[in-house]
Amino acid sequence: MTDKDTVSLGNIIFDDIDKNPYLNELYGNILYNYSLRLFQIKNEYKPVNISDALRFADILSKSPTDRHMTWAQEIVALLKEIVPNNLEIDIYLNSVLSSTGNYQGLETVENKKTTPISSRRNLLDRFYEEYSKELVSIPAEPDKLFFRPHKQIYDRLTQPYLSYSGPTSMGKSLIMRMFIKKQVQDGTKFNYALIVPTKALINEVSIKIISDLGSLLKEKNYRVVTSAGALALEEEHNFIYVLTPERLLYLLIRHKNKGVDYLFIDEAHKITSKDKRSTFYYKNIDMLAQREKKPHVIFASPNIPNPEVYLKLVPEALEATDWGYNKLATSFSPVSQVKYLIDCVDGGIHLFNDRSSQLMEISKAAIKIPFSNIVAHLGKGAQTIIYFNSKDKAIQAAIDYAEHEQDKNDSELDAVAREIANQVHKDYFLAKLIKKGIAYHIGYLPASIRMKIEKLFRDRKIVAMFCTSTLVEGVNLPADNLFITTYRKGRGQTKMTAVDFRNLVGRVGRIN
Repeated sequence: MTDKDTVSLGNIIFDDIDKNPYLNELYGNILYNYSLRLFQIKNEYKPVNISDALRFADILSKSPTDRHMTWAQEIVALLKEIVPNNLEIDIYLNSVLSSTGNYQGLETVENKKTTPISSRRNLLDRFYEEYSKELVSIPAEPDKLFFRPHKQIYDRLTQPYLSYSGPTSMGKSLIMRMFIKKQVQDGTKFNYALIVPTKALINEVSIKIISDLGSLLKEKNYRVVTSAGALALEEEHNFIYVLTPERLLYLLIRHKNKGVDYLFIDEAHKITSKDKRSTFYYKNIDMLAQREKKPHVIFASPNIPNPEVYLKLVPEALEATDWGYNKLATSFSPVSQVKYLIDCVDGGIHLFNDRSSQLMEISKAAIKIPFSNIVAHLGKGAQTIIYFNSKDKAIQAAIDYAEHEQDKNDSELDAVAREIANQVHKDYFLAKLIKKGIAYHIGYLPASIRMKIEKLFRDRKIVAMFCTSTLVEGVNLPADNLFITTYRKGRGQTKMTAVDFRNLVGRVGRIN
């Protein structure tokens, strides 16, 4: 028998597990029961053998396949929601999260328990977990942990070029920031450029980098630069540029003597978009490719199966013999998402089963429930984002929703409301909404106001955010619930692409 004829037991188990009828029946019933609980529908639960479901989850968590590991997490997380006080579920939840390397999720679970589940496991299991944690510890911040796909990507960032993709919920930009921090800590004298698609993201990313590095910026003589006209560029420093493609081009033209040792292109799918900005990406890469000292080039994109396509923009990458090592695509998500189609016109609720790609009827009630009531019910005690394709619709929906809400009497909310009234207009709708923990996030708001609103949302002071496509552009506002009221973008008839949709859906449960 040759090596090609050898088949491992794991291959036999995992190759056909997706098609296992009993597993799919259990999973469908779990989704149905979870939905009844979520919407408080008084139908009879479908039968679920919890022990069998947990054993399937345990097997799936041992698979080398991303979709199996994500599926394992979904099963135990949903069972935990349906049956909160079940010791068997608690033990398997701990085991599954450990097997998938989701230590952030594991820490969240442990923090909610008065007696840590880990204390009930044997010494060998705990030793393996601690060893695994060491392997994925963040070099720049050893007390924090990567997910396994994070670490795989991080270990390749010193290559001349790399293109990687992953779900929005994974938090891809964290990898870049932690790599830069480690380089600065080690005294490396390089210039780093992080290219983001919007000005809003310049503010967000630069603030995070300054927070990451703190006193290291001054100690190691680094400056964070967000425009080609920054005064710091006239001085002797090393730089971390956080720029849009346009601003990078201006910098390359105006400061030809300023090197770029690492070029990180976040949201790389924007390179092939049909707007005028895409041409700036091509020009930047071309100009840097003509320099004697060429930068490392790293592309990061949402969950696409072929991230290597962007390497074709780098001449040297085209000459590489081993393309496989220069690209990495992962579909592993550290969070679970459940998607519903709610008909507010004719009534009825359907669930979308990601595994079967089929809609499952949860309720066919013809009772028409106002959209604001649905948001209020599902958003109770949670962070909620509601997407519209126009600012007028977003503003009106926020006003309608706020009618039945009371002021929070929160000093931070009241302070921002006063600032809005003073800076914009005393009767401006937003000031009144903010006091109730409600806001809208639209393009024409002053940048300073938008940033304060985003911070209040992250701090869980604002609990309902009505937004337009500004959120699709990558502003990092993690949410528990997301309502998408249309599949269109802007005022016209432009439909969201699949990447746009996944990027928007990735806001739910997003990792920071």
